[in-house]
Amino acid sequence: MFDLQYIVIGVVQGVTEFLPISSSAHLILISSLSNWNDQGIFTDIAVHVGTLGAVLIYLFSHIKKIAIDFLSFKKNYFEKNNNFAIKIIFATLPALFIGFFVYEYLIIYLRSLVIIGWASIIFGILLFFVDKKNKSIKNWENLKFWEIILIGLFQVLAFIPGASRAGVTITAARFLSVKRDSAAIFSMILSIPIILASLFLSVLNIYSSGTLSINLQQSFIAALTAFITALLSIHIMMKILQFTNFNIFIIYRIILGATLLVFYA
Repeated sequence: MFDLQYIVIGVVQGVTEFLPISSSAHLILISSLSNWNDQGIFTDIAVHVGTLGAVLIYLFSHIKKIAIDFLSFKKNYFEKNNNFAIKIIFATLPALFIGFFVYEYLIIYLRSLVIIGWASIIFGILLFFVDKKNKSIKNWENLKFWEIILIGLFQVLAFIPGASRAGVTITAARFLSVKRDSAAIFSMILSIPIILASLFLSVLNIYSSGTLSINLQQSFIAALTAFITALLSIHIMMKILQFTNFNIFIIYRIILGATLLVFYA
């Protein structure tokens, strides 16, 4: 019999993964408010594959540009090329190094609805002021190495449930005067190595545990749902950013955070 849980997980993962509203916070919230059993690591892998597929398709032209730049072995590589791939690696390294420590020692203490509530509000307000006060004068391709590293350091804050990986990277990019749509695109580009790292850790966890419960039908439905909803949410966000700012997401964050603090603080 089909379980609604897998559709809900796919929808939540797909809708929230690339929006500045925190996917981890919503998954923790669903887990706290429902009586569902843990869906298992295999389903976690499946929904991440679904969202990864969505962002790869949507950003195909950007990924192609990055690949061509990386593979064009010109003389004086660092002077002639844009170093897109190397910059992405630099932006990802802080999260990879610190992420291991967080998941090993701190993650159990961070999975709190009160922390999610405060993080949703605080980082939402931070995005509001940064987005309001900074101009939109450049694209992500024009970012310098020190700016890339700064965004990478901001990305570390995403390990706080409710902060939102997309939210903190967009905030950092807007602080550096990156255009709103370009900031969102760069945030999604940075999600690719993070999702791949998450998949690697999940597979490693399966291998080390030696046990795996697989429900292929349910996991496939969850992955397909995540794929479709992620494509839709990305498309809607980029349409919104063509004529307005991030306020709709900020308002949602503040309402969510305030609700959690009222009921759980």
